[in-house]
Amino acid sequence: MKEHLFKVGQAVQPSAAAHHLPRAIFTVLRQLPSTAGGMPLYCIKSQAEMIERVVEQREIQAAPR
Repeated sequence: MKEHLFKVGQAVQPSAAAHHLPRAIFTVLRQLPSTAGGMPLYCIKSQAEMIERVVEQREIQAAPR
């Protein structure tokens, strides 16, 4: 099982594996339990949207500062 790489409040952006996510900067709202396969999950949200999204760790990367 992998550990969570991103912290609550951290800015992230979609990785190349996340074709379904808009190109935006998101904030990590919560770390969620891992999938059955051991992939950490996160709840993220962009300021431009009203919705929260659940993504796998491989779908996001740290945003540039």
